Amino acid sequence: MRLAALGCALALAMGAARAEAYCRSTTSRQRAGLGECVRTGLPLGWRSRCTGYSLYRADLPPEVTMAALDRIARDSVGAWARVPCDEDGLGQQYFRVLPNLPTWQLSGYLPSGQNANTVSFRHKWNDNAIHRPGAIAITIATFDPYTGEIYDADIELNTFDERTNQDGFRFSTSATLGDPAAADLQTILTHEFGHFMGLSHSDNDRAVMWPQAGLGELRRDLTSDDAAGMCAIYPEEQTPNTRCVSVPYGGLATQSGGTVVESGGCRAAPWSSQGSRGAALAMLACVGLALRIARRRA
Repeated sequence: MRLAALGCALALAMGAARAEAYCRSTTSRQRAGLGECVRTGLPLGWRSRCTGYSLYRADLPPEVTMAALDRIARDSVGAWARVPCDEDGLGQQYFRVLPNLPTWQLSGYLPSGQNANTVSFRHKWNDNAIHRPGAIAITIATFDPYTGEIYDADIELNTFDERTNQDGFRFSTSATLGDPAAADLQTILTHEFGHFMGLSHSDNDRAVMWPQAGLGELRRDLTSDDAAGMCAIYPEEQTPNTRCVSVPYGGLATQSGGTVVESGGCRAAPWSSQGSRGAALAMLACVGLALRIARRRA
């Protein structure tokens, strides 16, 4: 496998004007600055009607409980599931992300093994080119470079640790209030699940997919631009004639050795490995969140 990283931009760099502000992630290695959209390569997306995610069982920061993380993750994916794709608001994009059982498997994709689309907190950051300083979270997706089909997506959160990661972030799990000393976890996860489903950054500074947010800022509600981006990937009128399988390729890895389970109300039939379809690239879509102290970049 090869890794291609899309940088987390913290400064404003507006590109050419477009009718829409959303961007789709693609197979291209090209990097985009803030406000720019990569137009080369194939757009990314999941093939099935649904997929699943798994919460990592350990390494939660002290301010986040597993119950709170579960609630917030469900609310975050739920926001994307309610996107209307027609003028009367009745038709919705067809794709769903469903909760699977928790896992012990960290980020990564095994072409010949069981997998989990993991949501985890990372207590060490800036130790390689992927985990860039200033990024509060990243989403790493593995995909087929010839078709754009996403095989696996993992979300990592940059958490503060007194010993190993003093430049990390503390997270707020409040259902209603923003904490000026912490990043709002639902805001961050809603953004990252947008990457998870195939969206890149928007140049609409009100959108969930805008790549900056301040500490304490709540940005949980999708804008029309976010909705348009999701409907471009999974349009209601093009609902695929495939069943919902929330289990990852190769089966769901819940613990050492992995196991195949039923989850999310869908029959969890394991899919075959995709290793024969060519070497996969790994794409990083990340959000850089600027600390809003007394100023915010315009």
